[in-house]
Amino acid sequence: MSTKKPNVNVTSQITIDTSALKIWKILAEDFGEIGTWASGVKASKGLNPSLENNLFSERHCEIAATGFNDTKERIITFDKKNYILTYELYHGIPGFVKDAYNTWKLIPGTTSTQVIATTEMRATGILGRLMKGFMTRSTQKVLDAMCRELKHYVETGEPHPDKQKATKKLKRKN
Repeated sequence: MSTKKPNVNVTSQITIDTSALKIWKILAEDFGEIGTWASGVKASKGLNPSLENNLFSERHCEIAATGFNDTKERIITFDKKNYILTYELYHGIPGFVKDAYNTWKLIPGTTSTQVIATTEMRATGILGRLMKGFMTRSTQKVLDAMCRELKHYVETGEPHPDKQKATKKLKRKN
């Protein structure tokens, strides 16, 4: 991670009624499959199978929002013992964003798991200063939606209705 302090820092939390291990499998071990459950991602593909058990350490995401570039992300921290996953967005971010990291931390309980998702970015230059407030608000919305969609997917085995709607819309468009 960069040694420079992020100036956009957003956190979202949710409780999911299942084990941390089940959530870890979806978030970390199936890292390349985020497009299965996250409505902001049209499709995703795992890249670079270099982690334990040949798991993917990078992924390519086709972004669903018009005007946004597809992204590539790579895992920085894969801590199965403490349930911490951090990945860096290294391709497809705006030029004024110098660093962008997402961290997912799972805190196991007796019958549920607390999920804490954090996004940290460093926006620079005039455009970065102008966009900082907008980026904070829009990132908060995206992170909150991802937590809700993850909860729904983990607890039901089905994509969230927002993901289903986005998938249907994409099929009609093609």
